[in-house]
Amino acid sequence: MIMQEPVKPSESDCCGSGCNPCILDVYEEQLKKYNASKNQELKNSFNTCLSPTTFSLFKLIDVKKHTKDCNLNTFRFIQFQNSSLEHNIDQLSVQYEPGQYLLLKGEVQGDIFQKAYTPLYVEDLDQHCFTILVKLYNNGRMSKLFKELTIGSKTLWRGPYGKFKIDYKCKHILFIAQGTGIAPFYTIISKMLLNEDCLSFLTLYFCCDQDNILLRDELYKLRDYWNFSYELFISKLNMQAFTKKYHEVVKGSRLGIADIKQFLNKVMLQKNSPVMSCLMI
Repeated sequence: MIMQEPVKPSESDCCGSGCNPCILDVYEEQLKKYNASKNQELKNSFNTCLSPTTFSLFKLIDVKKHTKDCNLNTFRFIQFQNSSLEHNIDQLSVQYEPGQYLLLKGEVQGDIFQKAYTPLYVEDLDQHCFTILVKLYNNGRMSKLFKELTIGSKTLWRGPYGKFKIDYKCKHILFIAQGTGIAPFYTIISKMLLNEDCLSFLTLYFCCDQDNILLRDELYKLRDYWNFSYELFISKLNMQAFTKKYHEVVKGSRLGIADIKQFLNKVMLQKNSPVMSCLMI
């Protein structure tokens, strides 16, 4: 991320008293950091497998059944589409910020369309690959495309898009997700927890149905971090057919205002505790 370019002070801003540091010296130091940041961003732009303006060719290398109607699909970079430039693939990688999304171009019987998908954080994933959560609908155009894809099928992607920035200033952050809306939040939460300097308490309220608790095992694993917790809200919960994990908080009801108020009342009892809430449906 490029830092903001510093504003050059006027000569009169220096009092001439030999201040340490002098405002002019501070400016020069900030200017060096800005130029270094800009050069690194430019360097990265040549090392990424993705572009927000042109499509890149990725092949499907893995499909894992996740829930009743959701799969985890992994794609590997092949080449840039319609590019005459030669690239050393070993020096390229899939680059995106947590919360950003990619666009997949699809075509079924001459009908061309695009759909957004959020790359998931996957530990030790190859640098040329990304994994997405795919929900399959009975009559969806993109779902029909995914059902026709086989291992080795080639697909067109571009991106990343989105300007979300992680804010570590808030002591408490409440994430509210429903269905596949969990995808960006899972990546954001994972990246925050991996940051040893993160002192924020992260809470996730996940609204889902009993047969499609997406990324449940992954979320349960994140409970190992001292500053993360989650609660499942399942409106039509059949306790006889449901197995709750150890210490997992499951509520057989819809998420309501009372639940939000309870959370806010709890954190507001602590002084100097700014709260941020994020909603993804």
